[in-house]
Amino acid sequence: MLTGWRRGVLWTVATTAGLIVVGLTLLLWLNDLGTAGTVAGFVADTAAIIMVVLTVRALLLQSGQQQNHTTASGPGAVAAGRSIGRAVTGDGNQVSGPAPAVAPGGSALGGSALGGAVEASGSKSVAAGDSIGEAVTGDNNT
Repeated sequence: MLTGWRRGVLWTVATTAGLIVVGLTLLLWLNDLGTAGTVAGFVADTAAIIMVVLTVRALLLQSGQQQNHTTASGPGAVAAGRSIGRAVTGDGNQVSGPAPAVAPGGSALGGSALGGAVEASGSKSVAAGDSIGEAVTGDNNT
């Protein structure tokens, strides 16, 4: 559902489009085909330019977001683009109680919060783009 300024933009665009259609219809009804054609061409050119600008903007934003990636490889590897409250890897672990709270915020080490890659590779490795509350790696931890 649209809220805030997006709703206002939607209503402005819809109202403007409606007024343009009414104006073109009125020009056609009055048999002023030359003016109607000129106005319709101007409206179409303006809409095309706006769509090209919005498309380029969307492509640039999308390419910036694709640079961030999170990968985990290896048995028991854990990777997260944001924070990890608790990561437990290995066999026979018995961890109880709630996971520790992690503080929100950006990573000072170039994690995904700042646009870098987060990778955990190797057996039982743990990586996060922000903070890790607790990481239990190994076997038979209690």
